[in-house]
Amino acid sequence: MSRQLLGPLVTTLPSSTRLANSGDFKQGLASSAASSEILLSAAITGSGPSGGSPLRQMLLETSQVRNIRDWVSPATLRLLHAQDVPDVVFLDMNADGAADFSFAQQLIKLRPSVHIVACSARNLTSPDFLLQAMRSGVRDFLQKPYDRSELSSLIARVVLERRPESARRTSAAKLLVVLGTKGGVGTSTVAVNLAVHLARMRDKKVSLLDFSRPMGDVAALLDLQPSFQLRDALQNEKRLDATLLAGLMTPHSSGLQVLSGASHLEDWQTASFSAVERIVEIAQQCFDFVVMDLGSHYSAEWKNVLQASEIVLVSEADLPGLAKLHRHLGALANLQIPSAQVRLIINRWHRHDDQALEKVELGMRMPVFARLPNDFKQVNDATVRGVPVTRGGDPLSSGFQSIALRLAGEDVSKQQKKSRLGQLFSR
Repeated sequence: MSRQLLGPLVTTLPSSTRLANSGDFKQGLASSAASSEILLSAAITGSGPSGGSPLRQMLLETSQVRNIRDWVSPATLRLLHAQDVPDVVFLDMNADGAADFSFAQQLIKLRPSVHIVACSARNLTSPDFLLQAMRSGVRDFLQKPYDRSELSSLIARVVLERRPESARRTSAAKLLVVLGTKGGVGTSTVAVNLAVHLARMRDKKVSLLDFSRPMGDVAALLDLQPSFQLRDALQNEKRLDATLLAGLMTPHSSGLQVLSGASHLEDWQTASFSAVERIVEIAQQCFDFVVMDLGSHYSAEWKNVLQASEIVLVSEADLPGLAKLHRHLGALANLQIPSAQVRLIINRWHRHDDQALEKVELGMRMPVFARLPNDFKQVNDATVRGVPVTRGGDPLSSGFQSIALRLAGEDVSKQQKKSRLGQLFSR
Protein backbone atom coordinates (compact mmCIF):
# COMPACT_ATOMS: atom_id res chain seq x y z
CA MET A 1 0.00 0.00 0.00
CA SER A 2 1.24 3.49 -0.74
CA ARG A 3 0.27 6.92 0.45
CA GLN A 4 1.17 10.50 -0.21
CA LEU A 5 3.25 12.32 2.37
CA LEU A 6 1.49 14.47 4.96
CA GLY A 7 -1.64 12.39 5.15
CA PRO A 8 -4.76 11.96 3.00
CA LEU A 9 -5.26 15.69 2.44
CA VAL A 10 -3.73 15.54 -1.02
CA THR A 11 -6.41 13.17 -2.25
CA THR A 12 -9.08 15.80 -1.61
CA LEU A 13 -7.79 18.02 -4.39
CA PRO A 14 -9.70 18.02 -7.68
CA SER A 15 -7.77 16.80 -10.70
CA SER A 16 -8.28 20.01 -12.70
CA THR A 17 -6.01 23.01 -12.19
CA ARG A 18 -6.93 26.67 -11.85
CA LEU A 19 -5.09 29.97 -11.95
CA ALA A 20 -6.07 33.38 -10.61
CA ASN A 21 -6.90 36.26 -12.87
CA SER A 22 -4.95 39.44 -11.97
CA GLY A 23 -1.34 40.61 -12.46
CA ASP A 24 0.59 37.40 -12.92
CA PHE A 25 -2.74 35.75 -12.12
CA LYS A 26 -4.33 37.30 -15.22
CA GLN A 27 -2.29 35.13 -17.56
CA GLY A 28 -4.62 32.32 -18.57
CA LEU A 29 -3.52 28.75 -19.02
CA ALA A 30 -3.93 27.04 -22.36
CA SER A 31 -5.06 23.50 -23.14
CA SER A 32 -3.29 20.60 -21.42
CA ALA A 33 -0.48 18.79 -23.19
CA ALA A 34 -0.60 15.02 -23.13
CA SER A 35 1.23 13.69 -20.07
CA SER A 36 3.18 11.24 -22.21
CA GLU A 37 5.05 14.14 -23.81
CA ILE A 38 7.07 14.63 -20.62
CA LEU A 39 9.50 11.91 -19.55
CA LEU A 40 11.02 11.97 -16.08
CA SER A 41 14.46 10.96 -14.91
CA ALA A 42 14.67 9.13 -11.59
CA ALA A 43 17.03 7.68 -9.00
CA ILE A 44 16.43 4.91 -6.49
CA THR A 45 18.52 4.71 -3.32
CA GLY A 46 19.17 1.46 -1.43
CA SER A 47 19.70 -2.00 -2.86
CA GLY A 48 18.34 -5.54 -2.81
CA PRO A 49 15.08 -7.08 -4.08
CA SER A 50 13.01 -5.07 -1.59
CA GLY A 51 14.65 -1.84 -2.73
CA GLY A 52 15.30 -0.77 -6.30
CA SER A 53 14.41 -3.76 -8.50
CA PRO A 54 10.60 -4.01 -8.10
CA LEU A 55 10.33 -0.23 -8.06
CA ARG A 56 12.46 0.09 -11.19
CA GLN A 57 10.19 -2.32 -13.06
CA MET A 58 7.04 -0.49 -11.97
CA LEU A 59 8.52 2.85 -13.02
CA LEU A 60 9.34 1.48 -16.46
CA GLU A 61 5.78 0.18 -16.77
CA THR A 62 4.41 3.71 -16.40
CA SER A 63 6.13 4.66 -19.71
CA GLN A 64 6.76 8.10 -18.21
CA VAL A 65 10.14 7.50 -16.60
CA ARG A 66 13.49 7.09 -18.34
CA ASN A 67 17.13 7.06 -17.28
CA ILE A 68 16.61 5.35 -13.90
CA ARG A 69 19.74 5.47 -11.77
CA ASP A 70 20.54 3.13 -8.87
CA TRP A 71 22.18 4.96 -5.99
CA VAL A 72 23.22 2.03 -3.80
CA SER A 73 25.07 4.17 -1.26
CA PRO A 74 24.11 7.88 -1.35
CA ALA A 75 26.90 8.73 1.11
CA THR A 76 29.52 7.91 -1.53
CA LEU A 77 27.95 9.99 -4.30
CA ARG A 78 29.65 13.12 -5.63
CA LEU A 79 26.79 15.38 -6.63
CA LEU A 80 28.08 18.82 -7.57
CA HIS A 81 25.61 20.33 -10.02
CA ALA A 82 21.86 20.54 -10.62
CA GLN A 83 22.18 18.23 -13.62
CA ASP A 84 23.50 15.52 -11.30
CA VAL A 85 20.08 15.34 -9.64
CA PRO A 86 17.19 13.69 -11.54
CA ASP A 87 13.57 14.81 -11.56
CA VAL A 88 12.45 12.26 -8.94
CA VAL A 89 14.43 10.56 -6.17
CA PHE A 90 13.02 7.56 -4.30
CA LEU A 91 14.71 7.65 -0.91
CA ASP A 92 14.90 4.32 0.90
CA MET A 93 14.50 5.30 4.57
CA ASN A 94 16.85 3.87 7.21
CA ALA A 95 16.08 3.34 10.89
CA ASP A 96 16.18 6.89 12.26
CA GLY A 97 16.06 8.77 8.96
CA ALA A 98 18.63 11.40 10.02
CA ALA A 99 21.13 10.56 7.27
CA ASP A 100 18.34 10.33 4.69
CA PHE A 101 16.96 13.75 5.61
CA SER A 102 20.46 15.22 5.42
CA PHE A 103 20.86 13.72 1.94
CA ALA A 104 17.45 15.12 0.93
CA GLN A 105 18.56 18.59 2.01
CA GLN A 106 21.70 18.20 -0.13
CA LEU A 107 19.56 17.33 -3.15
CA ILE A 108 17.26 20.32 -2.57
CA LYS A 109 20.24 22.70 -2.42
CA LEU A 110 21.51 21.44 -5.76
CA ARG A 111 18.12 21.28 -7.46
CA PRO A 112 15.16 22.87 -5.60
CA SER A 113 12.62 21.36 -8.02
CA VAL A 114 13.58 17.73 -7.31
CA HIS A 115 10.62 15.59 -6.17
CA ILE A 116 11.80 13.45 -3.26
CA VAL A 117 9.76 10.40 -2.25
CA ALA A 118 10.45 8.66 1.07
CA CYS A 119 10.08 4.86 0.85
CA SER A 120 9.76 2.52 3.83
CA ALA A 121 8.12 -0.70 4.96
CA ARG A 122 7.10 1.11 8.14
CA ASN A 123 4.05 3.31 8.49
CA LEU A 124 5.79 6.65 9.04
CA THR A 125 2.95 8.98 9.95
CA SER A 126 3.97 10.63 13.20
CA PRO A 127 3.68 14.45 13.17
CA ASP A 128 7.37 14.82 14.11
CA PHE A 129 8.44 12.67 11.17
CA LEU A 130 6.16 14.49 8.75
CA LEU A 131 7.39 17.89 9.88
CA GLN A 132 11.05 16.83 9.65
CA ALA A 133 10.43 15.24 6.26
CA MET A 134 8.70 18.34 4.88
CA ARG A 135 11.45 20.63 6.12
CA SER A 136 14.08 18.35 4.58
CA GLY A 137 12.45 18.53 1.15
CA VAL A 138 10.56 15.21 1.08
CA ARG A 139 7.33 15.59 -0.89
CA ASP A 140 5.69 12.14 -0.84
CA PHE A 141 5.75 8.85 1.01
CA LEU A 142 5.46 5.35 -0.45
CA GLN A 143 4.95 2.34 1.77
CA LYS A 144 6.34 -1.05 0.77
CA PRO A 145 5.31 -3.31 -0.82
CA TYR A 146 4.68 -0.81 -3.61
CA ASP A 147 1.28 -0.53 -5.22
CA ARG A 148 1.32 -0.04 -9.00
CA SER A 149 -1.75 2.16 -9.18
CA GLU A 150 -0.54 4.48 -6.41
CA LEU A 151 2.90 4.74 -7.98
CA SER A 152 1.38 5.46 -11.37
CA SER A 153 -0.80 8.17 -9.82
CA LEU A 154 2.23 9.75 -8.15
CA ILE A 155 4.21 9.79 -11.40
CA ALA A 156 1.27 11.28 -13.31
CA ARG A 157 1.03 14.03 -10.72
CA VAL A 158 4.75 14.82 -10.97
CA VAL A 159 4.44 14.97 -14.75
CA LEU A 160 1.50 17.38 -14.41
CA GLU A 161 3.50 19.63 -12.07
CA ARG A 162 6.39 19.77 -14.55
CA ARG A 163 4.30 20.96 -17.44
CA PRO A 164 4.95 24.58 -18.31
CA GLU A 165 2.20 26.91 -17.08
CA SER A 166 1.25 27.67 -20.69
CA ALA A 167 0.32 23.99 -21.11
CA ARG A 168 -2.16 23.86 -18.23
CA ARG A 169 -5.90 24.27 -18.41
CA THR A 170 -7.50 27.69 -18.06
CA SER A 171 -10.02 27.89 -15.26
CA ALA A 172 -10.00 30.54 -12.55
CA ALA A 173 -11.14 29.62 -9.07
CA LYS A 174 -13.13 32.29 -7.28
CA LEU A 175 -11.03 34.19 -4.74
CA LEU A 176 -12.99 35.79 -1.90
CA VAL A 177 -11.02 38.15 0.33
CA VAL A 178 -12.75 38.89 3.63
CA LEU A 179 -11.54 42.27 4.87
CA GLY A 180 -12.59 44.12 8.03
CA THR A 181 -12.83 47.89 8.36
CA LYS A 182 -11.16 47.58 11.79
CA GLY A 183 -10.11 45.01 14.35
CA GLY A 184 -12.87 43.31 16.31
CA VAL A 185 -15.52 43.81 13.64
CA GLY A 186 -15.98 40.05 13.18
CA THR A 187 -13.90 39.49 10.05
CA SER A 188 -12.69 36.01 11.03
CA THR A 189 -16.18 34.92 12.10
CA VAL A 190 -17.54 35.97 8.71
CA ALA A 191 -14.66 34.29 6.83
CA VAL A 192 -15.04 31.01 8.73
CA ASN A 193 -18.80 30.76 8.35
CA LEU A 194 -18.75 31.84 4.72
CA ALA A 195 -16.11 29.19 3.92
CA VAL A 196 -17.99 26.46 5.79
CA HIS A 197 -21.25 27.17 3.95
CA LEU A 198 -19.40 27.16 0.61
CA ALA A 199 -17.73 23.85 1.52
CA ARG A 200 -21.11 22.27 2.19
CA MET A 201 -22.23 22.93 -1.34
CA ARG A 202 -22.30 19.86 -3.51
CA ASP A 203 -19.15 19.03 -5.51
CA LYS A 204 -17.30 22.18 -4.39
CA LYS A 205 -13.72 22.19 -3.10
CA VAL A 206 -13.09 25.10 -0.75
CA SER A 207 -9.99 26.34 1.06
CA LEU A 208 -9.65 28.95 3.80
CA LEU A 209 -6.35 30.85 4.04
CA ASP A 210 -5.75 32.61 7.35
CA PHE A 211 -3.70 35.70 6.45
CA SER A 212 -4.91 37.79 9.38
CA ARG A 213 -2.28 39.80 11.24
CA PRO A 214 -0.54 39.69 13.62
CA MET A 215 -1.81 36.19 14.43
CA GLY A 216 -4.70 34.18 13.05
CA ASP A 217 -7.89 33.03 14.80
CA VAL A 218 -9.33 30.61 12.23
CA ALA A 219 -7.94 27.41 13.78
CA ALA A 220 -9.37 28.31 17.19
CA LEU A 221 -12.77 29.24 15.73
CA LEU A 222 -12.94 25.80 14.07
CA ASP A 223 -11.37 23.90 17.00
CA LEU A 224 -8.53 22.65 14.80
CA GLN A 225 -5.15 21.40 16.00
CA PRO A 226 -2.98 22.02 12.91
CA SER A 227 0.34 20.24 12.46
CA PHE A 228 1.44 22.92 10.00
CA GLN A 229 0.78 26.62 9.69
CA LEU A 230 1.23 29.59 7.39
CA ARG A 231 4.87 29.87 8.43
CA ASP A 232 5.65 26.46 6.91
CA ALA A 233 4.23 27.55 3.55
CA LEU A 234 6.03 30.90 3.59
CA GLN A 235 9.37 29.27 4.39
CA ASN A 236 9.07 26.77 1.53
CA GLU A 237 8.22 29.16 -1.30
CA LYS A 238 10.65 27.62 -3.83
CA ARG A 239 9.30 24.10 -3.29
CA LEU A 240 5.65 25.02 -2.89
CA ASP A 241 3.25 23.25 -5.22
CA ALA A 242 -0.23 21.72 -5.02
CA THR A 243 1.00 18.60 -3.23
CA LEU A 244 2.98 20.42 -0.57
CA LEU A 245 0.28 23.06 0.03
CA ALA A 246 -2.35 20.33 0.44
CA GLY A 247 -0.14 18.62 2.99
CA LEU A 248 0.16 21.82 4.99
CA MET A 249 -3.60 22.25 5.23
CA THR A 250 -5.84 20.95 8.00
CA PRO A 251 -9.21 19.37 7.12
CA HIS A 252 -12.44 20.42 8.83
CA SER A 253 -15.47 18.15 9.21
CA SER A 254 -17.42 20.35 6.75
CA GLY A 255 -14.98 19.39 3.97
CA LEU A 256 -13.17 22.71 4.21
CA GLN A 257 -9.36 22.72 3.92
CA VAL A 258 -7.66 25.28 6.17
CA LEU A 259 -4.21 26.85 6.04
CA SER A 260 -3.83 27.97 9.65
CA GLY A 261 -2.54 31.46 10.30
CA ALA A 262 0.54 32.87 11.96
CA SER A 263 1.17 31.73 15.53
CA HIS A 264 4.14 34.00 16.27
CA LEU A 265 4.53 37.75 15.85
CA GLU A 266 7.67 37.33 13.72
CA ASP A 267 5.98 35.06 11.14
CA TRP A 268 4.80 38.04 9.09
CA GLN A 269 7.90 40.14 9.76
CA THR A 270 10.09 37.67 7.86
CA ALA A 271 7.54 36.83 5.16
CA SER A 272 8.24 37.46 1.50
CA PHE A 273 5.23 38.77 -0.39
CA SER A 274 6.15 36.66 -3.41
CA ALA A 275 5.57 33.65 -1.15
CA VAL A 276 2.12 34.99 -0.26
CA GLU A 277 1.22 35.36 -3.95
CA ARG A 278 2.56 31.86 -4.60
CA ILE A 279 0.28 30.40 -1.92
CA VAL A 280 -2.76 32.17 -3.38
CA GLU A 281 -1.89 31.12 -6.93
CA ILE A 282 -1.50 27.44 -6.02
CA ALA A 283 -4.69 27.46 -3.93
CA GLN A 284 -6.56 28.78 -6.96
CA GLN A 285 -5.14 25.94 -9.04
CA CYS A 286 -6.62 23.38 -6.66
CA PHE A 287 -9.97 24.61 -5.34
CA ASP A 288 -13.29 25.92 -6.62
CA PHE A 289 -13.38 28.66 -3.99
CA VAL A 290 -10.52 30.22 -2.04
CA VAL A 291 -11.61 32.25 0.98
CA MET A 292 -8.96 34.48 2.54
CA ASP A 293 -9.21 36.04 6.00
CA LEU A 294 -7.13 39.19 5.57
CA GLY A 295 -8.12 40.83 8.85
CA SER A 296 -7.95 44.61 8.52
CA HIS A 297 -4.32 45.02 7.39
CA TYR A 298 -3.17 45.33 3.77
CA SER A 299 -0.92 47.57 1.68
CA ALA A 300 -0.13 48.43 -1.94
CA GLU A 301 1.74 45.15 -2.47
CA TRP A 302 -1.59 43.32 -2.08
CA LYS A 303 -2.85 45.05 -5.24
CA ASN A 304 -2.64 42.05 -7.59
CA VAL A 305 -4.29 39.71 -5.09
CA LEU A 306 -7.08 42.17 -4.31
CA GLN A 307 -7.69 42.94 -7.99
CA ALA A 308 -8.07 39.20 -8.63
CA SER A 309 -10.66 38.82 -5.90
CA GLU A 310 -14.17 39.63 -4.88
CA ILE A 311 -13.77 41.61 -1.66
CA VAL A 312 -16.15 40.95 1.22
CA LEU A 313 -15.81 44.14 3.27
CA VAL A 314 -17.09 43.70 6.83
CA SER A 315 -18.19 46.72 8.86
CA GLU A 316 -20.45 47.69 11.71
CA ALA A 317 -23.04 50.45 11.43
CA ASP A 318 -21.66 52.51 14.33
CA LEU A 319 -19.90 55.83 13.75
CA PRO A 320 -16.28 54.54 14.04
CA GLY A 321 -17.07 51.62 11.74
CA LEU A 322 -18.67 53.78 9.06
CA ALA A 323 -15.81 56.30 9.22
CA LYS A 324 -13.29 53.50 8.67
CA LEU A 325 -15.48 52.13 5.88
CA HIS A 326 -15.15 55.41 3.99
CA ARG A 327 -11.34 55.27 4.32
CA HIS A 328 -11.14 51.66 3.15
CA LEU A 329 -13.23 52.39 0.08
CA GLY A 330 -10.87 55.24 -0.77
CA ALA A 331 -7.81 53.02 -0.25
CA LEU A 332 -9.25 50.28 -2.47
CA ALA A 333 -10.06 52.85 -5.15
CA ASN A 334 -6.42 54.01 -5.04
CA LEU A 335 -5.41 50.42 -5.72
CA GLN A 336 -7.60 50.56 -8.85
CA ILE A 337 -10.13 48.11 -7.48
CA PRO A 338 -13.59 48.94 -8.87
CA SER A 339 -16.44 49.26 -6.40
CA ALA A 340 -18.26 46.52 -8.34
CA GLN A 341 -15.81 44.02 -6.83
CA VAL A 342 -16.65 45.04 -3.26
CA ARG A 343 -19.47 43.40 -1.28
CA LEU A 344 -20.38 45.36 1.86
CA ILE A 345 -21.46 43.21 4.82
CA ILE A 346 -22.90 44.92 7.88
CA ASN A 347 -22.20 42.75 10.90
CA ARG A 348 -24.07 42.93 14.24
CA TRP A 349 -26.91 44.77 12.53
CA HIS A 350 -29.96 46.24 14.34
CA ARG A 351 -33.06 47.59 12.63
CA HIS A 352 -32.35 51.07 13.98
CA ASP A 353 -29.13 51.06 11.91
CA ASP A 354 -31.05 51.27 8.63
CA GLN A 355 -31.35 55.04 8.59
CA ALA A 356 -27.58 55.48 8.85
CA LEU A 357 -27.04 52.75 6.23
CA GLU A 358 -29.34 54.50 3.78
CA LYS A 359 -27.09 57.57 4.02
CA VAL A 360 -24.03 55.35 3.47
CA GLU A 361 -25.54 53.80 0.35
CA LEU A 362 -26.45 57.21 -1.01
CA GLY A 363 -23.29 59.09 -0.03
CA MET A 364 -20.70 56.42 -0.75
CA ARG A 365 -22.62 54.88 -3.64
CA MET A 366 -22.01 51.51 -2.05
CA PRO A 367 -25.04 49.21 -1.69
CA VAL A 368 -25.22 46.99 1.39
CA PHE A 369 -24.79 43.44 0.12
CA ALA A 370 -26.04 41.77 3.30
CA ARG A 371 -26.94 42.44 6.93
CA LEU A 372 -25.98 39.94 9.61
CA PRO A 373 -28.16 40.36 12.71
CA ASN A 374 -26.58 40.85 16.13
CA ASP A 375 -26.79 37.55 18.04
CA PHE A 376 -24.08 37.75 20.66
CA LYS A 377 -25.18 34.63 22.53
CA GLN A 378 -25.09 32.40 19.45
CA VAL A 379 -21.75 33.73 18.20
CA ASN A 380 -20.18 33.54 21.65
CA ASP A 381 -21.41 29.97 22.12
CA ALA A 382 -20.00 28.96 18.72
CA THR A 383 -16.66 30.64 19.52
CA VAL A 384 -16.34 28.90 22.89
CA ARG A 385 -17.18 25.50 21.36
CA GLY A 386 -15.02 26.03 18.27
CA VAL A 387 -17.84 25.39 15.81
CA PRO A 388 -19.38 27.40 12.94
CA VAL A 389 -22.65 29.29 13.38
CA THR A 390 -24.84 26.64 11.78
CA ARG A 391 -27.76 26.13 14.13
CA GLY A 392 -30.09 26.34 11.13
CA GLY A 393 -33.34 28.23 10.64
CA ASP A 394 -32.32 31.26 12.71
CA PRO A 395 -31.67 34.66 11.07
CA LEU A 396 -27.88 34.63 11.57
CA SER A 397 -27.30 31.13 10.15
CA SER A 398 -29.65 31.90 7.27
CA GLY A 399 -27.75 35.13 6.66
CA PHE A 400 -24.42 33.33 6.30
CA GLN A 401 -25.99 30.74 4.02
CA SER A 402 -27.57 33.43 1.83
CA ILE A 403 -24.24 35.29 1.49
CA ALA A 404 -22.45 32.08 0.49
CA LEU A 405 -25.10 31.20 -2.09
CA ARG A 406 -25.09 34.68 -3.63
CA LEU A 407 -21.30 34.83 -3.83
CA ALA A 408 -21.32 31.39 -5.45
CA GLY A 409 -23.87 32.56 -8.01
CA GLU A 410 -26.58 30.19 -6.77
CA ASP A 411 -30.33 30.85 -6.74
CA VAL A 412 -30.98 31.71 -3.08
CA SER A 413 -34.76 31.28 -3.19
CA LYS A 414 -34.49 27.86 -4.84
CA GLN A 415 -31.94 26.66 -2.30
CA GLN A 416 -33.99 27.95 0.63
CA LYS A 417 -37.07 26.17 -0.74
CA LYS A 418 -35.09 22.92 -0.93
CA SER A 419 -33.93 23.48 2.63
CA ARG A 420 -37.52 23.97 3.89
CA LEU A 421 -38.66 20.84 2.08
CA GLY A 422 -35.79 18.90 3.61
CA GLN A 423 -36.79 20.06 7.08
CA LEU A 424 -40.44 19.12 6.41
CA PHE A 425 -39.70 15.54 5.31
CA SER A 426 -37.10 14.99 8.04
CA ARG A 427 -39.76 15.43 10.75
